Amino acid sequence: MLIKNKKTKEVNKSMIKSKIGTTMPNNVYLIIVVAIMLIIGSYMVFSASYVGVDSNPPWYYLLRHLLFMMAGLVMGFLFFNIGKVKNKSLIIYSFFIISIALLITAYIFGNIGGGSRRWISLGSINIQPSELLKPALIILIAHLLTRKKKPYIWISLFTAGVVFALVAIENLSSALIIILPILVMLIVNGLKKEHYFAILGLGSFGIAYFLITKTYRVIRVLNFFPVWLNPLAADYQAKQSLYALADGGIFGVGITNSKQKFFHLPEHHTDFIFAIVGEELGFLGAVALILLLFVLSFIIIQIALETENKFGKLAILGFGSLFIFQTLLNLSVVVALVPVTGVTLPFISYGGSSLVSFLLIIGFILGVSMPRKRKSYENKRL
Repeated sequence: MLIKNKKTKEVNKSMIKSKIGTTMPNNVYLIIVVAIMLIIGSYMVFSASYVGVDSNPPWYYLLRHLLFMMAGLVMGFLFFNIGKVKNKSLIIYSFFIISIALLITAYIFGNIGGGSRRWISLGSINIQPSELLKPALIILIAHLLTRKKKPYIWISLFTAGVVFALVAIENLSSALIIILPILVMLIVNGLKKEHYFAILGLGSFGIAYFLITKTYRVIRVLNFFPVWLNPLAADYQAKQSLYALADGGIFGVGITNSKQKFFHLPEHHTDFIFAIVGEELGFLGAVALILLLFVLSFIIIQIALETENKFGKLAILGFGSLFIFQTLLNLSVVVALVPVTGVTLPFISYGGSSLVSFLLIIGFILGVSMPRKRKSYENKRL
């Protein structure tokens, strides 16, 4: 009997491992693709900034980028273990409250940049609270949607409060980006049609209202429409971005050989780094990067569909949507399809808060999806 029990246990263990093995590759692919993107991002940050942005040394932004990467990996490791914590609610609410507190601090004491108070300065480090607020809100909404009695009133209040706070600090792009993943999560969770149209209508009204309450926003939007008919009618920043992409041609001018980064294209190492990619690596390099970005999006969505835990599934779907929307918005700005917004390209642009936020998200995805799969297979064995 003992021998039989040992054999059956060994067989069960091997079956569990084989079953896990069939679902594990997507997590492995996620790690591989993110690692490749971090390498590409680090190199492009160096290539775009070594000319001495803001009179800094050539290695200045690369070293800071690597430090932020290390901080992001630490945060990712912490959120990887969130599945092992018994009292998740405390962590989830604390993360959200801290993010809101940082956003309020930025509004009161933050530095003004680009016409808005988005950053908190801590010595030589600038923190952008809105980047941390994105994952905090998505995790919170996913947590609320897993309750038996779904508190849609609280979900609406939390989302509306975050959007209002972001608009208050003149960060309309982040407000728009955060609404779309929440809407995706609600639809996947079974949102009624009447609620869907109500949210869409209120959202459209809200965006229109915030656009027309500031004259400079109306002028900015109206001035942008001629760009669709004539790209040369774009503002200076968008025009320089188009020049960079045009200079790259099919094969590019060569790594580190960009001309536009020499004080022609503003924010070339942050929001407009894709223009430098297109100039140095050409059309083929730019398309390859776009494909890599959407491969990552596909992997995240696939992991969400495979995750059996509802909280994990909704949160990962929200993160996948966030990644897709932010990527599309950044690329649209670079090719002058939409007005300049100040949104980074995930994992590629220089931006400490954005990099930490997305590495935190990757850690969360790996942590929530992997343990749940193991647990489900163990339950089947029992």
